[in-house]
Amino acid sequence: GILSTEDEDVRSLRSLLLFGLKGISAYAHHAAVLGFEDIAIYNFVMEGLASTTKKLTVDEMVAMVLKAGDTAVTTMALLDKANRETYGEPEITQVKTGVRKNPGILISGHDLLDLAELLEQTKGTGVDVYTHSEMLPAHYYPYFKKYENLAGNYGGSWWHQAAEFESFNGPILMTTNCIIPVRDSYRDRIFTTGVVAYPGTKHIPARKPGGKKDFSEIIALARKCQPPVELENGTITGGFAHTQVTLLADKVVDAVKSGAIKRFVVMAG
Repeated sequence: GILSTEDEDVRSLRSLLLFGLKGISAYAHHAAVLGFEDIAIYNFVMEGLASTTKKLTVDEMVAMVLKAGDTAVTTMALLDKANRETYGEPEITQVKTGVRKNPGILISGHDLLDLAELLEQTKGTGVDVYTHSEMLPAHYYPYFKKYENLAGNYGGSWWHQAAEFESFNGPILMTTNCIIPVRDSYRDRIFTTGVVAYPGTKHIPARKPGGKKDFSEIIALARKCQPPVELENGTITGGFAHTQVTLLADKVVDAVKSGAIKRFVVMAG
């Protein structure tokens, strides 16, 4: 494998390319689930993987890594298009962080289709759905605002999940990545689906062509659980997607000129 490559420059460039390919594949998968694909992305994934088995020069490998960067931007644009055309243009939104008195299901990851199907299946069951970590941006899409059972966001970043999953009390659904080693205290109520899995946890099977995933086991478990323990009670303001920022561009420029905005902080994750 890559780690057995003796030359450290070759090894590091192959590793960097592999990380890029993983990110590209994750976003391309989410777009494909919604019916949006680009054959050029798949072609590059195969080209990139094949390149890690060849004796390329360092310059050729750097070029391949840069091409991965270009392809990543293309893939992110495709996923953005898929999400916007399916669920609407993200809007600036205030998301509640408190809890209700109903039992709940906590959903994390990036798969908006999983969230949509879960919300549809929990309607009228007395079970609320809360987002966690990477699923927070779902609240900004108009499509999801019609669901009264989408209660808000619970907890913070992915590395806090062990403590937050314990206090949530109800089942947790991990739709993609960022699952950390599972504690025994919530092992029997954490579920995985899609491309994420973890030893000793239950996995929800993929949807059949033209069908939907079956979340009935999670919903049934939720109805037997206590409501979540409240961690905070306020709001998170988000939804500053590129369309919203463009609409506010004149106000932002004026605020910079007047000194009301003194700096911008760029956060990448």
